[in-house]
Amino acid sequence: MSHPPTSAGATNSPDDSERTRIPLGLRIVVLLLVALASSSAYLTRHCLAVASTTIQAELNLNSEDMGWVFSVFALGYLVFQIPGGVIGLRIGTRNALPLFSVLWSAITVWTSFVFSLVPLLMSRFAFGLSQAGLVPNTAQVIKDWFPSRLHGSVSAMIGVAMSVGGMATFWITGELMEKMHWRSVFQVYSLVGVAWAILFWLVFRTRPEQHPRVVVTNKPEELGVESATTASPVDSPPIWRFLTHSAILWMCIQAPFRAAGYNLFVTYFPEFLERGHGLSVKESAFYSAWPLGGVIIGGLIGGVLIDVIQKTTGNRTLSRSGLACVSLVLTTVLTVCSAFASDHLTVVVLITLGSTFSGIASPAVWAGLIDLGGKSAAIVSGTSNMIGCFAGVVFTPLVGMLVDKIKDGGTMWDGRWDMLILLHAGFYAVAAIAFSFVRIGDTPVTEMTPATVGLEEVEP
Repeated sequence: MSHPPTSAGATNSPDDSERTRIPLGLRIVVLLLVALASSSAYLTRHCLAVASTTIQAELNLNSEDMGWVFSVFALGYLVFQIPGGVIGLRIGTRNALPLFSVLWSAITVWTSFVFSLVPLLMSRFAFGLSQAGLVPNTAQVIKDWFPSRLHGSVSAMIGVAMSVGGMATFWITGELMEKMHWRSVFQVYSLVGVAWAILFWLVFRTRPEQHPRVVVTNKPEELGVESATTASPVDSPPIWRFLTHSAILWMCIQAPFRAAGYNLFVTYFPEFLERGHGLSVKESAFYSAWPLGGVIIGGLIGGVLIDVIQKTTGNRTLSRSGLACVSLVLTTVLTVCSAFASDHLTVVVLITLGSTFSGIASPAVWAGLIDLGGKSAAIVSGTSNMIGCFAGVVFTPLVGMLVDKIKDGGTMWDGRWDMLILLHAGFYAVAAIAFSFVRIGDTPVTEMTPATVGLEEVEP
């Protein structure tokens, strides 16, 4: 039984999806495909950090220059978050995600052909634009294909996939750069995104009822599915109203600080280990993967904890923002301790333990944004992710300036690598404070009436 295509944003109640009889195997395939998209994206994104010192030497750049390179990626990623989500709503996630994947793969090839700073900046800005649609459209896929009781676990799997891609990138790139030029490595990585795009488009459908393996037992109207042409906006608040709702606002405030904490792992941590502890490129790449491994373990633990706490207490605030707040406080404490460690192994172990707790917070963020966004999960998630990009746009170049002062000597910062780690801990501390103000109710903010959208949804 076939139905006309619907908008990616036109969703039925997530728990109604059982009435469409989605086979478990198909849900697993969808989860794997979306997870592979995240891994592929991070493969092409984080290879630049491993190659950073090599690129600096070849293109005659310094750490501040590389800070601006990382920054322009974040700027492109920032400005296209909401447009990327809107594109997914318009053309469907089945078309949007492969389109973005092919684009970022082509731009990775472009990056491999640059020979000076300006073309490198241009290519990374375009790369940021192309990857911006990944998070909002992934959130929409989760909303459309999985019931709310699984949002914690599914979000954890996506977060884990991102970190797996990042960790694998550090290890694989470190190994490949012993044998290949960095330009060739980038070109090989671009093929992964193209292959994934083809596979995803052939297997996936934007809405479950469009898939040939899904049996629809009722008409779309009986399932509560609103098509793009029938949805009524009368009772929906304006987008600016729900984006300024207290819970969403604080979720957006935490985003750049939590992102800034994570960004150290994928920007300057390899250089920190090389220059601050005298490791080789291969050794620094190996140890730089450890914190990302911690994020993976934390993500798996967090996904389980979210669902267990939610099932036990029925409290979305406790299972989402409460868990994130406690986890990031522990991350802060462990990171501060690592700043005073004398050898590289102790530093890496403590930071990895801290990153494990930060990983526990990641699926809580995903689940919280999906709960708050409801049918507009792509827009709400995209907005939070967009604001998180300010970490890359603003903080990363400033951190690059600090790194140059630390390594160049002649200033009060000479050799003070502990200051880089303490700054990293401070970012996580601010994020933890922001989470303490987030309250998540049972009704998505986007589905509240205009009269109540400004009120807090506080659970007992």
